[in-house]
Amino acid sequence: MKTEASASEVLASEAFIYGGVVLNREFTYDSIEVLCADLKIIFIKDDKTMVTGNTGVHMHSFWELFYLDNGMLTVTSETECWKLTENQGLIIPPNTYHSSESAENVSKKSVFFTFEKVKSEEKEALFAPIYTAFAAGICLVTDQAGEIGACLSAILAGYPGAEVGKIWRMRAKVTELVFKLYDYVKNEAVSICAENVERSNWWGYKYAIERLLDIYYMTDITLEQLGEKLFLSPQAVARIIASTYGKSFNELKVELKMRNAQKMLRETSFSVGEIGQKIGYTSQRGFLAAFSKYEGCTPSEYRKANREEKTAGEYENTAVKG
Repeated sequence: MKTEASASEVLASEAFIYGGVVLNREFTYDSIEVLCADLKIIFIKDDKTMVTGNTGVHMHSFWELFYLDNGMLTVTSETECWKLTENQGLIIPPNTYHSSESAENVSKKSVFFTFEKVKSEEKEALFAPIYTAFAAGICLVTDQAGEIGACLSAILAGYPGAEVGKIWRMRAKVTELVFKLYDYVKNEAVSICAENVERSNWWGYKYAIERLLDIYYMTDITLEQLGEKLFLSPQAVARIIASTYGKSFNELKVELKMRNAQKMLRETSFSVGEIGQKIGYTSQRGFLAAFSKYEGCTPSEYRKANREEKTAGEYENTAVKG
């Protein structure tokens, strides 16, 4: 099996909830990439990988692995709460709001990973079984032999004493880690999703689409780009949106832009031009035309009729949910 590796930085988006609104932020992470046949593994870590304590409610577009060396770690999603103990891990799928809490003396690791399908001449197809297994839902992994913890420790330590093949050793460990997790997920892990719904179920994608549009609605994201993030064809995404929302992708995106514009007009002192820029319009004329068509009045008329006294700075870079 041909295996290739590379190291790079990746710019990723996360959505944090603060004061009931969604704050969109971008972070640069160190990443490790490995090609195994038609599967590209992207392993991601940042400066908070080993940090203990609390993290606010957030989501991201990749899987997250929490692993506890000792102590107790509490991870909470919108519907469930899990308490991890020594040598336990928790795999959180993409686009899932969650938070974590631990004491200062707890030893835990939190890393990210995702997959891409690439062209390959290898006979063995790896992307489909690997992605399908990890996409099934949130899984609790009990690492009785400590093998996952050992792989993580080796990757994060970075082989400081190695003079030859340091990067390749790390890539080998990333590959070993992903396949060990795959074996656990398929054979030994306990699925703890309340409703372990098939990812092919259209309603199962509705939540992911909403969360992604929360983050990217102001960037003129295309149907093709949204499909890539969901590992679906553009046609499939369009059918899901039409079935669950009763409207087209562009109509849904415009509606989200206008709802955020309405919120800022009511609750901030940003100018009409500034609001247009914040929701992705390059010209004030384009924003005025779109808002008037959607609402039946100009932004200034809407603001005058619906003004609420709020501090504008509190709503910088915010979005309302789809």
